Amino acid sequence: MSIQTYDDEGLRFEYPPDWAIEETWDGEVRTVAVQAPDGLGFAVIQTDDSRPDPDEIADAALQAMRDDYPELDSHRVMETINDHAATGHDLEFMTLDMTNAAAIRCFRTPRRTVLVLGQWSDLGGAESSERVRHVVRSVEESE
Repeated sequence: MSIQTYDDEGLRFEYPPDWAIEETWDGEVRTVAVQAPDGLGFAVIQTDDSRPDPDEIADAALQAMRDDYPELDSHRVMETINDHAATGHDLEFMTLDMTNAAAIRCFRTPRRTVLVLGQWSDLGGAESSERVRHVVRSVEESE
């Protein structure tokens, strides 16, 4: 798998070169989204320089997903992402007769809180899942 690297303003992550990327700012919050050309996988990385609590941010992201998909299954997870203890949730849900999965991860550094949401559809097969999970695991501070 070939890889492209996003590296700007202290945030670095890897993503497939054929994925579309979009970046937005809202005060202290930056959001960078990458999406597969077929739309079956994407990741959203959000940084907040006000450093809110990672558990609260991960739980708020879970609640937002529950609002859209009330029947989703979730379980809490802890994962190390580039030396940061990340809290979060793994999700499974149905939409448009497709099984979808998502990973929410959140961690705090001395500089910011980082939220990562990766989502993929079973129609994309194992490759879609692997690509999204790679983006999630590659997130790090670069400054």
